[in-house]
Amino acid sequence: MMRTLKSGLTIGMLVAALALTGGCGDNDNSGNDNGGSPNPTSTPAAGRTATPGARTATPAPGATTTPIASGTRTVEFRCESSAALQAFQIQAAYSTATGNFTGSADEVACTSNGGGIFVKNDNDIGTLTLSVANTTALTFPITIGCTYDATAPITGNDFTVTVQEVTENNAPGNVADLTVGVRVP
Repeated sequence: MMRTLKSGLTIGMLVAALALTGGCGDNDNSGNDNGGSPNPTSTPAAGRTATPGARTATPAPGATTTPIASGTRTVEFRCESSAALQAFQIQAAYSTATGNFTGSADEVACTSNGGGIFVKNDNDIGTLTLSVANTTALTFPITIGCTYDATAPITGNDFTVTVQEVTENNAPGNVADLTVGVRVP
């Protein structure tokens, strides 16, 4: 299932065009950016479940399990791949009861050490979407760091990451090729 960004581009089209003209969210909080029903406030899942066309990531080694005190923290998403990927899109669900990412919509405070185009969007109600795309294979591991304003102690387990899609050879790839670990250093 191909997911589209707010601008109407799929990750595959983003790789092919390597053009992005605007933000990827208007932060109106009226629903998800893909025309579906509103995004509910998410809570961390006790078990890992898969969504059709997507895969919930399993924690990578080094995932944070000891609670880190409240305050401004960095949440790191470490992405690794077992295949040559040109692009990927992940979503991180979080409970706003523990805080929120700094910034809104495409102004969310996140950086990536991966090459190519990096697109980020936080809807401020519990879903952060992160995409990385390039015309050639990405170099892994890729670490995406986002600033989080924690109102309660947090761990990497407070963020449930789902791999939405990957692009291999200019076509939709196998989402199982990407693994994502979350840590709060």
